[in-house]
Amino acid sequence: MLTSFQAESALVLVREREDPQAQVHSATSPFEPFEVPDANLIIRSSDNANFKVHKSILAMASPVFKDLISLPQPSESEIVNGIPMVQLSESSELLSLISILYPIGWVMPNSYEKVLHLLAACQKYEMVSVQAFIRAEVSRGASPKPKGANAFHAHAFACAKELIPEMEHTARLTLNHPMTFEVLGEGLRLFEGWALRDLVDFRKRCVDSLVTCLRSFLKVESSGPSSSWIGCPEVMPSRSPWEIRRQDRVLPRWLNQLLSQNQNDLKHQMFTRSLNIHSRIHHQYVRALRNHANCNFCWGVHKGDCSSFYWALKNKLVQARKKVRRDCCSQSGLTYLSPKNRYSY
Repeated sequence: MLTSFQAESALVLVREREDPQAQVHSATSPFEPFEVPDANLIIRSSDNANFKVHKSILAMASPVFKDLISLPQPSESEIVNGIPMVQLSESSELLSLISILYPIGWVMPNSYEKVLHLLAACQKYEMVSVQAFIRAEVSRGASPKPKGANAFHAHAFACAKELIPEMEHTARLTLNHPMTFEVLGEGLRLFEGWALRDLVDFRKRCVDSLVTCLRSFLKVESSGPSSSWIGCPEVMPSRSPWEIRRQDRVLPRWLNQLLSQNQNDLKHQMFTRSLNIHSRIHHQYVRALRNHANCNFCWGVHKGDCSSFYWALKNKLVQARKKVRRDCCSQSGLTYLSPKNRYSY
């Protein structure tokens, strides 16, 4: 039997974990409450839906629930048909995660925002296995990704709830969009100061990595990724291999301009444009080469080496962005994400 001090401490713990922002505000009707045979506990949602469950199942899934249901029930506690009832602050939609513990068929929410709220509820009640199951479903593509400004909103929520894998995932999604006041809109209010600073720093480091990647393609080396383009008569009139070796090797002007322009755009427009340079580079490449249509040398290289050069450039840009990891820190400044326990989608 717990002492009164232990009981009060456990109740305080649960109340501190309760957060009305963790509820999903949706226009959908509440989830249908479910019952299981021989249930000995009722979980009641904030919208008064009852979930009849087993104490033992709930205790195994959540240490928080285990502590809660182990407390002596006060005399004024509600009893429904002889079964004790526990009132929680979450909506029935959020408490549907309890159904994952039973083989009754559970459906993933139809929005990423709702998934984040479920994961936050799992974190609040320390339902580790349920949280892992939901994340596995997300990685399998069972839930749509947030689009546009919603990526920033999702990131702000993930940071507020310290959902570490989702902080990394949503930070990457924001790179696909400009990071301006117009895009963030009212969502800017959702960010805590440290979270916004970290996201800006992450974006800057991604830009630095992309710029370094482009610089490697601007280097004219005999074994470099752009070596096949050495010899354009517009910039190197001498055509014999011996004369080319003696001259300063330079890239065709159109290719140099293409790579240099993207470098400058990244540096000066890192917030006003998306960082999807890998998806824009092909169109820019084709347009620049067409404007250089009279050069038989460059068109010959294009026909013979186009695919390998373009795909090498695109893949390197993708990898340059992917290798930058976000430093996921809490408001207290503690780092939670280490290379060995990062979660990726």
